[in-house]
Amino acid sequence: MKKLSVIIPVYNTENYLSKCLDSILAQDIPSREYEIIIIDDGSTDKSYNIIKSYSAQNQNIRVFNQNNVGVGSARNLGIREADGKYLMFVDSDDFILMNCLNLLVDQMEINNLDLLRYNYEAIYEDHKIIPKTKNSLHTILYNQDIVDGSTFISDYLGWACYPWLYIYNTSFIKKNNLLFNSSIYFEDIEWLIHVLMVAKRVLSYNKKIYFYLQRPGSITKSIQIEKKLKVLSDRLFIVDYLKNISKITPHSKVKLWCNGLISLIFMSLLAYVENELPSKKNEVIGILLNPEFYPLKSYKFTFKQKRDLFLTNLSPRLYCYIKKR
Repeated sequence: MKKLSVIIPVYNTENYLSKCLDSILAQDIPSREYEIIIIDDGSTDKSYNIIKSYSAQNQNIRVFNQNNVGVGSARNLGIREADGKYLMFVDSDDFILMNCLNLLVDQMEINNLDLLRYNYEAIYEDHKIIPKTKNSLHTILYNQDIVDGSTFISDYLGWACYPWLYIYNTSFIKKNNLLFNSSIYFEDIEWLIHVLMVAKRVLSYNKKIYFYLQRPGSITKSIQIEKKLKVLSDRLFIVDYLKNISKITPHSKVKLWCNGLISLIFMSLLAYVENELPSKKNEVIGILLNPEFYPLKSYKFTFKQKRDLFLTNLSPRLYCYIKKR
């Protein structure tokens, strides 16, 4: 068994893929001790040519092809094929720190972890760092405590539910059959919460390992109406998922966290339908006003978030008007 499997779904990222692969190859673990699993998700640009070139030169690269069915399905294939004791995900337009993998594997080994969170930087295409806002930092906690997943959700996680922000024990993932819901866009939230709900040993490591590229053309920035409608329906699916978690969890603080994220999703949805899908505004407001959700609830919110919450609970239509471009 290898030490680590790095799983990379690829779809039409020819301009970024070499940077991604170079960063994963420039590591402090011998190439024979880790594998790079690349899943080409039906790319129509030159991505597959780049993949073939790299795989021909690097024996630790394994390549799989599938029709374009989405990142969740591609990650699931990577999980099933993973031969490493640990696994991690890297999106093909992002990259990681050079010579960081040995450190991550050591942390997993020393602490006998189910998963380890590291830190990241969001960057523009010119690699300039995007400063993190107070909203994104307010509830995130990094320290040396090893906690169970439920405690991690309520006290450490914050609102950033990114699967690529962790290294995982592969046997933990496979034993619990922790696969992505490949039918939705926002599979990250559902999957990561599911993972954490069954995890026993989770640690945060405050070192910036991952570089997350913000670029045009992502799913949530798409201008196609059918994709906008799917973004809406999938966000509402996640709202229902979080509500169900809040009902069944025995952990009162996890319930509070779920309700807080539901509030943030609804507030972002109101702005979204106001500006992108105005014909759906009444429908979203009607769902929001269901007593299961309304009034929305705060959880470790910043002043700005509390202000927006107050306005939304006062009048969802007023909040939409304020958020109109």
